[in-house]
Amino acid sequence: MVWQIDLSGKCIVITGGNRGIGKAISEQCAQAGAHVAIIYRSSPDAQDVAKSIASQYNVRCVAYQCDVSDQKAVQDLFQKIYHDVGPIGGVVCNAGVQVGKPALEMTKEDYNAQFDPNVWGVFTCAQAAALLWKQRDYKNGRVVFVSSISGSIANQGVPQCFYNASKGALNVLAKTLAMEWADQGILVNCLSPGFVDTDMNQQLRDDPEKKKFYSAKTMLGRISDPSEQAGSVVFLLSDYATYTTGTQLIVDGGLTCW
Repeated sequence: MVWQIDLSGKCIVITGGNRGIGKAISEQCAQAGAHVAIIYRSSPDAQDVAKSIASQYNVRCVAYQCDVSDQKAVQDLFQKIYHDVGPIGGVVCNAGVQVGKPALEMTKEDYNAQFDPNVWGVFTCAQAAALLWKQRDYKNGRVVFVSSISGSIANQGVPQCFYNASKGALNVLAKTLAMEWADQGILVNCLSPGFVDTDMNQQLRDDPEKKKFYSAKTMLGRISDPSEQAGSVVFLLSDYATYTTGTQLIVDGGLTCW
């Protein structure tokens, strides 16, 4: 028998699932047979990405616009997704905001701009899924937060104190929710990527010397492709991860090992 992950029959909800790591997760979930619901805030390409994934993998893939900071709107949307796309088996909270500038220049607006989506918006989606599963007595729910190694280390040369703090908060939030929801059969984990070739790290694309500097920090000597992060998320969503909860899966090319 061939060892493979099968998510068929499940709908996986992915915030920010139309670009970067989120898009790679959407594609690999669909490849594993899952139907996909992408939640986005304003990206003009989200609908096209969803249609492309649906066509390529012969699954249902629908994009929904929503502000994840609106708790009631998120709960209503999860009910809609359940009826539109199918039973929700997992949620991947991937959307996030990064403001990079020195701490002495940070403002309350910068704080809110990051903690609102990076912590509160993540919580609203996890909560909406947990409420839905509790209502339907579903005991196999999966929640994955896309965090960052920045939640554990300062990242030399990257001034982003509130982004780092928000990801640190996310790591502890995952542990706490894993504890609270264990008796419902809900597993909550974090993926913590290192440096990944995404729009958020546009500086690495624009500056070859900076890319070389950060590549050299990893044991593998290179920046990650988004697809190399997505596989770990698919594993955490699968039936092969039934004893994994409250933990942080670090996929950083060995960067934090030294």
